[in-house]
Amino acid sequence: RYSERGPDYIYNVQRLLAKFATAATMVPQPVPRPAAKRTRLGVIFYGSTSPAMHEALDVLSGHGIHVDALRLCAFPFPDSVKEFIDAHETVFVVEQNRDAQLRSLLVNELEINPAKLCKVLHYDGTPITARFIIRSIHESVAKSAQAHEAKETV
Repeated sequence: RYSERGPDYIYNVQRLLAKFATAATMVPQPVPRPAAKRTRLGVIFYGSTSPAMHEALDVLSGHGIHVDALRLCAFPFPDSVKEFIDAHETVFVVEQNRDAQLRSLLVNELEINPAKLCKVLHYDGTPITARFIIRSIHESVAKSAQAHEAKETV
């Protein structure tokens, strides 16, 4: 029954947190796609971004940019999502919305450093394309390389 007692509230919140943790083990698990070569780059995507993402991964690999990929299938996130992020220096989060909703969930739910997750946001009302993803990742990788080179010359 209804209660405003602090201990009752704490009990209920902890009970719900336990249910949420159990749900993370029961939802459809993410689908990994490792790159052909060892890489410090990862990408997380989901839903209707999948066809364009798979094409982009093939093209990027052909250009010498190897990216490990993880297709999310459900929320709450299983432990393997945090493990994937922790295993990479930079993780691109590909979404078809302006607000980076998935990225926000990753940061908040898994306590990820936001600087590690690079937004790839497409929100012009058309389906995302491999070309858009490739261009976004290329630009980010090039910018990172330039920053690294500038650091070394100082």
